[in-house]
Amino acid sequence: MQTHLDKRFGFLVSDVGRLCSRRFDELAKSSLDLTRAQCRALAYLSHFGEMSQARLAEILDVAPISAGRLLDRMEEGGWIERMPNPEDRRERTVRMTAKAEGALVRTIATEALAGLNADEREQLIALLRRVRANLSTIVDR
Repeated sequence: MQTHLDKRFGFLVSDVGRLCSRRFDELAKSSLDLTRAQCRALAYLSHFGEMSQARLAEILDVAPISAGRLLDRMEEGGWIERMPNPEDRRERTVRMTAKAEGALVRTIATEALAGLNADEREQLIALLRRVRANLSTIVDR
């Protein structure tokens, strides 16, 4: 059923994000035994690379103690490694393991973009990157 919301940018972006998150949860739980928060942590580490535990907590928008507990479970599962920062003994650096890097390739994008040809996929990604850049300049000041 089509409604006026189907033509609103904010609704569509939010709903696509919600649906992708739910599908990601299904796949992560069934094949990887990871939570959404753990998958988000891996996604950010994959995108930004090795970073401090405090920076990762900031990006995840969680308290440092919560990030610490999340990373404890991920380290036990072999998804991440944490090393002390030689320049600041209070800080720990986090990086993905080879196990995590191999697990990030999944079918969600293929499922979501089914029916779009290569040009349409590239155009959609390019437009979304421009929208993100527009908002980033405002939000990330």
